[in-house]
Amino acid sequence: MKTKLQFVKQNPTLFYTLLVLCLCFNYGHSQTNLVLNGSCDEFTVNTGDNADAWDITPNNTVVDNTNTEVPSPYQAIWDNDPLEDYLEGLYNGGSNLDEQPGSTSNGAGGTRGIKLYNDGSPVPQGGECTRRIYQKVVGLTIGEEYTFSVDSRSEATGVPSEVFMLNEEISTEVGLENGAADSRVDAFLNIANDFNTDSSVFTTNTLTFTASNTFVVIYIRALGANAEDNEVFYDNFSLVLTSELSVKDLDASNFKVFPNPAKSQISIESKNTPITSVEIHDLLGKKVLEQKMLSNQDINVSDLSNGIYLLTIKADNKSVTKKLVIE
Repeated sequence: MKTKLQFVKQNPTLFYTLLVLCLCFNYGHSQTNLVLNGSCDEFTVNTGDNADAWDITPNNTVVDNTNTEVPSPYQAIWDNDPLEDYLEGLYNGGSNLDEQPGSTSNGAGGTRGIKLYNDGSPVPQGGECTRRIYQKVVGLTIGEEYTFSVDSRSEATGVPSEVFMLNEEISTEVGLENGAADSRVDAFLNIANDFNTDSSVFTTNTLTFTASNTFVVIYIRALGANAEDNEVFYDNFSLVLTSELSVKDLDASNFKVFPNPAKSQISIESKNTPITSVEIHDLLGKKVLEQKMLSNQDINVSDLSNGIYLLTIKADNKSVTKKLVIE
């Protein structure tokens, strides 16, 4: 059974949406996502800056959503020049190399995501893709178990992704061919089942690991993504404490929020679970809208300012929280 709710925004004003580096809110029924820009679409003015969150060597600056150039929030946490030098030596004789993933509009659900591919400059050794996904996540507790997940889609068969949870900022990939047997690897996942010709269909991939350091480096490569017709797309990165995963949380994939970002109307579609209520919170945690009686499926949100909100969907004593952008 499908249940659809409609949110109508009247008289939209023309402002840029707020920049949010990490939606780390926990209302007791959702988890704290430790990654930065896990949605890969928080920069709306210069959308290419979304890839900065997943670059081995982040740029010095980014353009925020007020169209202002500001220091990169990512470079303050990591800037792995030794690894970039290693890749340049491996693929391009020590000359400059663009190892950053690409920002793409072909993310899950039609939102922005990132992709691994080879643009032919330089031509990689052995036909391998030179680009990598890299983010250092701080604030972990040694000995605690964490759950990582990412949505992915390969547009060709035989293009697997190698996912590493690293306990150090590596300066060489030598040894990574051993997967979890490498002492620098807390966990390893080989994604080989995400091929789909439908650009809207992504596969959710999950692994768990016990932290051996106070940080972890998320590191992903798809060596076979070396042409325009075998790119691999990624979206919805998440890293949470396994203990925060709750049986009272709904499966987010059962709900579709569209369009998002939206200018005049938001619809929520449920695959199987009747929706009993919805709440909208601002980024300070203040509840700005609540609807319990759903006899009238149209909800007017014209009083809300443009920006980013958290939309909580409740059903059968369970809940799920999604990001909602009004522009």
